[in-house]
Amino acid sequence: MGVTLAGVENYRSEIGAFQQWAMGNLAENRNRGIFAEWLVGQALGVIAGGEHRQEWDEWDLTYGLAESKIEVKAAGRGQTWPQEKPSVPRFDIARKKWRWDPSDNKRIECSPPARLADVYVFCLHTPERPTNENVVDPSKWDFWVVLARKLDDQLGPQRSVGLLTLDMLAKRIRWSDIRPEIDRCIEEVRR
Repeated sequence: MGVTLAGVENYRSEIGAFQQWAMGNLAENRNRGIFAEWLVGQALGVIAGGEHRQEWDEWDLTYGLAESKIEVKAAGRGQTWPQEKPSVPRFDIARKKWRWDPSDNKRIECSPPARLADVYVFCLHTPERPTNENVVDPSKWDFWVVLARKLDDQLGPQRSVGLLTLDMLAKRIRWSDIRPEIDRCIEEVRR
């Protein structure tokens, strides 16, 4: 028994329902992190209509003529579950021991382990009670832009970083300052 045209149309109308079911709560950690990638991509103007996010890419975004590799890390003070006090945000900056080449589905060893991106953008969702409404508001986020080589030089093999260290490495910026700050960092690398 085959699928009828009416069945296909019904199926297509259900895709929106699936997307709402799967991603409808942007305040959940996984979804908030994916939204942060999109938010940074919008600030950089690198997300084109019709494109899809690649789950296991070696970095999150590619930007500019130099095709700089951008890694986006997200955290939040508040969670979707009851909390006695706000979370203490930490961001994963571990050097990778392996990378994946999607063109041939091969894992390639990184020897020595390395940070694969050129620039890291750290995104902190600041409200203690996260909601869809405040997740999508760029003014409810703080951002730091840090070159990977600066992480290497100053933090070495450290696997995570907190807010105090980020504040020592870079200044907190607004969403509208992400692109100029990344441009400044890329220019610094070229010198």
